[in-house]
Amino acid sequence: FSNLQIDEPSEAGPENDIGEYSPDSSSQSEEREEDAQPMKSPLHFVVPLPLHKWVQMVDPPDDDTGYLSYAPRSRNVSGCFDPSSFLDVPSPSHSAVQDLDEEQVGFDALPNQVQRKSLKKGFEFTLMVVGESGLGKSTLINSLLLRDLYKDRTLYDAQERIYQTVAITKKTVDIVEKGVKLRLSIVDTPGFGDAMDNTKSFKAVLGYIDHQFEQYRRGEVSLNRRNIQDNRVHCCLYFISPYGHGLKPIDVEFMKALHEKVNIVPVLAKADCLTLSEIQYMKTRILNELSDYRIKIFQFPECDPEDDELFKKQHLEMKMSIPFAVVGSNTTVEINGRRLRVRHYPWGVVEVDNPAHCDFVHLKNMLVCTHMQDLKDTTEDLLYENYRMQFLCRRKSTDQESDD
Repeated sequence: FSNLQIDEPSEAGPENDIGEYSPDSSSQSEEREEDAQPMKSPLHFVVPLPLHKWVQMVDPPDDDTGYLSYAPRSRNVSGCFDPSSFLDVPSPSHSAVQDLDEEQVGFDALPNQVQRKSLKKGFEFTLMVVGESGLGKSTLINSLLLRDLYKDRTLYDAQERIYQTVAITKKTVDIVEKGVKLRLSIVDTPGFGDAMDNTKSFKAVLGYIDHQFEQYRRGEVSLNRRNIQDNRVHCCLYFISPYGHGLKPIDVEFMKALHEKVNIVPVLAKADCLTLSEIQYMKTRILNELSDYRIKIFQFPECDPEDDELFKKQHLEMKMSIPFAVVGSNTTVEINGRRLRVRHYPWGVVEVDNPAHCDFVHLKNMLVCTHMQDLKDTTEDLLYENYRMQFLCRRKSTDQESDD
């Protein structure tokens, strides 16, 4: 062990390693050199965040060592860092920060919110059918809804019809299809046009429509408006007899009295009683008489330029089919593996759902598939607003008379 040399540890403590403070120029120059050298820090790589709330932190590239090196910063005369030297910091790459021009606020999901709320609440629609007895009103409603709503109806004989008055009956059915709930109300008018004197037949129908308008108005001005029930009549199917030459006087009087209260859709009943040329003649005659008497019927809104060609073609076919020549039937048969609703005759069958035989498909599409909301909007924005304006005018005139 004599040849082994062992270095004695220094007795100087940490304070000896630091040394004494000397404000000489050499120590200041050494401090500047140390500041000028690149700084290494164990901090994780973080991209400078711009002033935007959607920008996220990103990880450093694979070739980075995990330390962030800053370029030397120059000092000003007072010895502090010059702020202008920070302006040359490289901006984050396009892959790290999302382009602001491509961002969206997110309100494009608003239709989905409205759809969820509408599906949860459900829809309401009120349909009125008016016409003489024996024109197939009940059969047509059963064909539209695929169910029998008039199992317990009463048929009156000729003696009882002489003194029969117009009655208003309402049936409500809840329909659910693919998660869509529809509360459909059918308002029927048995006894219309069956009496000897039909001059006042339309007054019962007119009073019912005004009563529903008044109930809705009172619901709007009440304290609790959250549960307002909309029982207003949104559409009126008026059945025209095929056995005459156009409109009868009772048809003209009824539609003139109600065309500003409800959406009237004229229907040529029992179209299987007429030939194709007779159907076309009746349609032209009815439209001309409606124009001569200035009777307003439901007008189809124009198609939007964004609508597809199939919808535009369907819209034109429905528009050209007014008044709808319809045939109703509750009898189903199987032909070539298909179940069809038909009417049997000695010479053949009439298919209810065949557009070449009648306009039932066009009427059904108009009421259910394409223009149900248009009928409701017209009732809300035009017909009901007219009633409300007339009510306010009458009340104002009454108040002025009372003040006088």
